[in-house]
Amino acid sequence: MLLDFRYALRQFIRRPSFTAIAVITLALGIGATTAIFSVVDHLMLRDLPFPDAEQIVTIWQDNQRDQNPREDVAPGNYLDWEERQQVFAAIGAAVPYSMDLTGEGHRPEVIFSSQVSSGFFAALGARPVLGRVLQEEDFREGAGKVAVIGYGLWQRRFGGDSTLVGRALTLDGEPYIVVGILPADFDLGLMYSVGKRELWTPLLLQGWERNARSSAWWTVIARLGPAVSLSLARADMDRIAANLSEEYPATNEGIGVSIVPLREHLTGAARPALLVLLGAVALVLLIACTNVAHLQLARGTERVSEFAVRSALGGERLRLLRQLLTESLVLSLVGAGAGLAVAYWGVDLVKALSPGDIPRMETVAVDLRILLFAGGLAVFTALISGLAPALQFSNPHLQEVLKEGRVFGSRMRARLRGGLIMAETALALMLLVGAGLLLRSFAKILEVDPGFRTEGVLALQVFYYEDGHKREDRVQFFSETIERMEALPGVRSAGAVSAAPFLAANIDIRTTFVALDQPAPREGEEPQGYISHVTPRYFETLGIPLLRGRGFNQFDRTGTPPVVVINETLRRRYWPATDPIGKKIKIDNYFQDGVEIVGVVGDVRHTGLDTDPRPELFVPHAQTGMGSMTFFVRTESAPAAFVDELQQVIWDVAPLQTFYQTGTVPQLISTTLAGRRFTLVLLNAFAAIALIMAAVGIYGVMSVSVSQRTHEVGLRMALGADGDRLVRMVVGEGLKLTSLGVVLGLVAAAFGAQALSSLLFEIPPRDTIAFTSAVFVLLAGAFIACYLPARRATRVDPVEALRYE
Repeated sequence: MLLDFRYALRQFIRRPSFTAIAVITLALGIGATTAIFSVVDHLMLRDLPFPDAEQIVTIWQDNQRDQNPREDVAPGNYLDWEERQQVFAAIGAAVPYSMDLTGEGHRPEVIFSSQVSSGFFAALGARPVLGRVLQEEDFREGAGKVAVIGYGLWQRRFGGDSTLVGRALTLDGEPYIVVGILPADFDLGLMYSVGKRELWTPLLLQGWERNARSSAWWTVIARLGPAVSLSLARADMDRIAANLSEEYPATNEGIGVSIVPLREHLTGAARPALLVLLGAVALVLLIACTNVAHLQLARGTERVSEFAVRSALGGERLRLLRQLLTESLVLSLVGAGAGLAVAYWGVDLVKALSPGDIPRMETVAVDLRILLFAGGLAVFTALISGLAPALQFSNPHLQEVLKEGRVFGSRMRARLRGGLIMAETALALMLLVGAGLLLRSFAKILEVDPGFRTEGVLALQVFYYEDGHKREDRVQFFSETIERMEALPGVRSAGAVSAAPFLAANIDIRTTFVALDQPAPREGEEPQGYISHVTPRYFETLGIPLLRGRGFNQFDRTGTPPVVVINETLRRRYWPATDPIGKKIKIDNYFQDGVEIVGVVGDVRHTGLDTDPRPELFVPHAQTGMGSMTFFVRTESAPAAFVDELQQVIWDVAPLQTFYQTGTVPQLISTTLAGRRFTLVLLNAFAAIALIMAAVGIYGVMSVSVSQRTHEVGLRMALGADGDRLVRMVVGEGLKLTSLGVVLGLVAAAFGAQALSSLLFEIPPRDTIAFTSAVFVLLAGAFIACYLPARRATRVDPVEALRYE
């Protein structure tokens, strides 16, 4: 074996062009596959950083009355679940929150946090790196304020100071004692946010929350009890949900329970994209193996005399087979070594392109486990790319070779090369079709009208709860701040809204209402909508069209009759044939004496361009005093240039105010497309690599074929054959094989495209344009790959061609 390795290395050194092309091809295939597998392995295959993680589940409300049935949990429902359940060893809740960290010699910083119940850390089995987690005594009335912080916050803000445990931090203006620090891999990704959760404090129930069931905003996590199966847990929770539906029909009718294993929840959104990318790189790897097999067939054709002489001198076929497979293995190992460099770079690229909502993505890395995987890929590629050539050339036809003294490819080798071209073409076409489908889908999304004008608008999100949560102070803060913003040179208008479109950390409040001009609905069947608090010029600033009636003005304030504006979706659903202007409705928890509808505005897509508009009600901010709001400012020039100036305006009014999310509206929309863009960019990159590899493979095979037929070409030219006719003959033979591969690829792509259906938007998996475009691009590449060697063959001197070999 050592002699075989040494001989293989000498062979590769003597043929640097062949070696370089083969190594680069394998490096791309192995490197890309290793990079994507690193992500899939880390997120989907490895153990979660919790003891007995397979026993941990997440629990959600299953709202059959909604388009998106899985939702967060209402506080009242959770408390009943906690009291009545019989299957969980521990159950806990977490509420998305944020706190302003001040002091420590730094500017105020927003810390995304969670308020958690006493069973939260017990359900996870979390173990801190320093100190302790929250305990029962931290939740008792009168207990001191304590907090557990994340590893990232500890390192970033406090430099990993081990003395931080036991010290006080100023959070929202109050001292909290740090009792523990969690490890770096404590990343649940359970709740919406614009950043990772880095702080956990005790959840202390407000009195009204104990019976709150109409709105859901809690996240629930639990640990299955000993010997409790997932099906048994679901049966127990279904029992509780059925009882609650009977006890509270107004809020719980149609509300079930959905139990999802923690791993499935963490990877649920990213799983389809990751599996598609893993399949794509597997196709790239197979194409790379096919290309190297092409190269080894061509190189083996040059060595037929060598193999014949070895066999004539007594070399057994098994000995030749071992030598050829050893050469293939050496080539694959060198390619895998270069592929590791590609994999390291590829992992960094995937992490940079990935959307920010994939938990634990930042900890993905190439480690020993991935190195072993790369080694396994090297052996796999050695067998796939080297076995067929080795079987062919380890059994030379001695009499033919030694008698003729010329190297012609056998009919079997010609068929093998043709089969490799067809396989390579089919694999490349599958990738091109997939890339085309995603590209068409992405283009369709970009054509969607969000419902407002996006250019020239800047968003600044703030949570303002100063001065003891006084409503009057909050109204004054937003009113004064907007007035100062509009006084700035270059600012056209400004407004604010509580539930801003395309922002992650929104306060989405769903409520029920009753139309006083219609028959009273049955209990539990009241109309529903999402309620937003807006300032007078919000609609104007975003360019949301006013379809009927009027918007809000400075006279819609405390002490004046309450009014409401609805959107077109809500009007169409509940007043399809009448004009709602002037009608009165009673909104649950708002204006119980009734509120008049004064306007109808156009629909706005909130969470993404690929989502449908939702029914919405808008109430004047001056009549409610909501503190969680987002400023929208329309400017005359580039809005990003106004960020510092607008932030300073807010600090002039509230010096310690922090900002949760800031950006232009196009940037916010782009963020919601990050997941689709991630899959699109990578799959198109793989498709481009596959196309290039396929073209190179076809070019290589046709070059070898033409070189072996030099004598024939020279004879044809000597007899007067036209050069263009020869070109058409050679190109036609190449395109014939390619066309057969296209047919196979179309059949495979028609079935494989179904795997992309969940990633497509308004594009069928068998979209004619995507399939046709992929075929055209592939045939164009194949034509060029066939034309170049064909044209070169016609330039051979007939006299020299007749003396060839």
